[in-house]
Amino acid sequence: MVAYALYLNDARIKAYVRTLERAGFNVDVLVVGERGKPRLEWIGTTRLFRLTSQYRGRHPVLYLWSYLQFFVASLLTVVYLSCTRRYAAVHVHNMPNALVFAVLLPRLLGAKVILDVHDLMTANYMAKFEVEDDHVMVRLLRFEQWFSSLAATHVFCADHSQREYLVSGCAIPARKVTVMMNLPNEEIFKGVPSSRTTGDTLKIVYHGTITRRLGIDLLIRSVAKAAGTVPVELWVYGTGEFLDEARQLASELHVENAVHFSGSFFPVEHIPAIVAGMDVGVIGNRRNLACEQFMLPVKLLEYVYLGVPVIAPRLEIIARYFDDSMVAYYEPENVDQMAEWIVRLFRHPEQRRQLAASALRFYDLRSWSAQAEEYLALLCPGRPIGAEAPSQSATR
Repeated sequence: MVAYALYLNDARIKAYVRTLERAGFNVDVLVVGERGKPRLEWIGTTRLFRLTSQYRGRHPVLYLWSYLQFFVASLLTVVYLSCTRRYAAVHVHNMPNALVFAVLLPRLLGAKVILDVHDLMTANYMAKFEVEDDHVMVRLLRFEQWFSSLAATHVFCADHSQREYLVSGCAIPARKVTVMMNLPNEEIFKGVPSSRTTGDTLKIVYHGTITRRLGIDLLIRSVAKAAGTVPVELWVYGTGEFLDEARQLASELHVENAVHFSGSFFPVEHIPAIVAGMDVGVIGNRRNLACEQFMLPVKLLEYVYLGVPVIAPRLEIIARYFDDSMVAYYEPENVDQMAEWIVRLFRHPEQRRQLAASALRFYDLRSWSAQAEEYLALLCPGRPIGAEAPSQSATR
């Protein structure tokens, strides 16, 4: 696996790794470095290679430079490993998509190459840097998506809207694209009994990247409005480019005692315990192309799976999977409506329970286990369900 990502908190990558381990594969994972962590670490039967550092900021040139550094480090590492290992498959996680070209050697040696599109770079670029679809960089990224997909034997994407875009907008053959949703891995997201001991305060949780386009400032403003009516706390787990501004905003609105920041990322395995102490999960995504059509929030799927009711913006991608009985919808960027839902859900615990129960219908026909079998079948066509992987010499 190759991913410009922190292994610590990437649930999607960890879910694939655990699936492969259970099937008998040995896995090498190439990711970005973490402060205080070794460059090479064994985790069970998986080898973790931590390469270059990850850039988190607002400058596109520095993003490109950071991607390039990781690309070169991945290329050299893959070439070295391929001299002593014969890989059955290489799974590349975007962004960027061009990482698939760092694994051309195993591709030439017969390995399958999967390009996993976690996020559409075109849509994300437009949202992050506030440019239009005809911007020269967006056109280049669309070409990069198409060209990178040529180098892969198969392409995964995170939802059906992404698949439609890849097929119609990027001219990738439909037979080559499979939807693999960001569903919680049952082994990682084990149920944890609620640790709430009192209903005197409504505890709201947000976890993930702290950035303006995901509406952290909107969440803080809504809590400030609701705090004048009901006792409420917002617990923000994660870090990102907007963390300092978010703390300052909480201070300016005089809710610094009601808004709590972890200030760092955390292992994905901690999410169930964190959520168990909360009453409501909240999504703040702004209305832009990426959030409106192509970013089904992973945290939303995790809150629903863990039985926590969700307040979320009425965005096209969310409404595609969840109706009004499943999610407490507000109009995107409408702080007043968000605050109204906070007050309502504090006053009506039964409505919280009804939302959580209704949202679980999403999982009636979906599970990570079913996707895992589809994944393994793609890697090893004809493999009986529950069968062991090929021998170590073929998979390592």
